[in-house]
Amino acid sequence: MAAYINIFNLKSRKGHELMMKKFFAVLLLCIAAAFVQAQSMKITPKDFVDAADESKNYVVLNFAGRSQQDLYKAALKYVNSYYNNPEKVTTKIEGEQIVIDAMEQKAVYTTYLGSKTYYDFYYKITLDFKDSKIRFAPNYKYFESPGGAEYPLNGTNNFMSKNALYGSNGKVARKSLQEGLDAFINKYIGNFSKHINDSKSNDNW
Repeated sequence: MAAYINIFNLKSRKGHELMMKKFFAVLLLCIAAAFVQAQSMKITPKDFVDAADESKNYVVLNFAGRSQQDLYKAALKYVNSYYNNPEKVTTKIEGEQIVIDAMEQKAVYTTYLGSKTYYDFYYKITLDFKDSKIRFAPNYKYFESPGGAEYPLNGTNNFMSKNALYGSNGKVARKSLQEGLDAFINKYIGNFSKHINDSKSNDNW
């Protein structure tokens, strides 16, 4: 009977330890996901900046245990899958840097009297690689209206004419465009980070 009880206790203890290991594994994944989500940016008259520290025009995305070369290859795969003609929108320093110079169709819109006007967004993103981290630095180039007019980041705006995202006083011309840009870049960061994380788990086939 004593031996039976000891075996039962041993199995129970092992089961408890396994359950605790699974719990901590899930907890670590949640922490990692929360950390990735915390990396956010926003558009300002100074260009895109770290939402948590406006003195930085970039965010650092962390991927513990991943080598520089591994991260470079994973990012290159994302670029190749995201863009229709990746070779035309990228320049590369092998294993060190990827620069994306591209356009997102109908990235943002304004609404007037219930009607939406969509704008294409031209941008640049510079990705620099080190072991366990990627430096993500986006730049605003301009909006383009359906009629072909280009809107730079800063310019002269007045009540009748909006010629740039921000006027000379730093005031945004249209709040919806600013909010749309924030949503666009943070969605990009989120999807990019998820792809990098997923690329490790999908490597065995």
